[in-house]
Amino acid sequence: MPFRKLLSAKIHRATVTGADLEYEGSITIPPELMEAAGIVPYESIQIWNVTRGSRLETYAIEGVRGSSDICANGAAAHHVYPGDKVILATFAFYDRDDAATHCPRLIFVDDHNQIKHEGPEIAGPQRRAEPAGS
Repeated sequence: MPFRKLLSAKIHRATVTGADLEYEGSITIPPELMEAAGIVPYESIQIWNVTRGSRLETYAIEGVRGSSDICANGAAAHHVYPGDKVILATFAFYDRDDAATHCPRLIFVDDHNQIKHEGPEIAGPQRRAEPAGS
């Protein structure tokens, strides 16, 4: 049976707070955000840099509980800078039956990386059709 690669989790529009070129690699994420999204330490994660229009892949590591720090480490620090808005996304493989009912875990954060709300995502055309202030 074929498998499909689907979005598993997304932390939407997080604000990068640090970049450490000398660290071995990865992106540091507060454990509260990782838990909410269902992301585990060392899981492969994509970083979509909304500010710069770039994408890269690394792995997630837990930061300090209670912190709001999101830090690009190692080579990623060449592409992700403090203040950048990023989308952090993981993917997983699902068989046809699971894919038909799969819903990714979507975490939307504010400018201080605190959870505003959790999914679902509003499709672009629907979002643009909403009245101002809703």
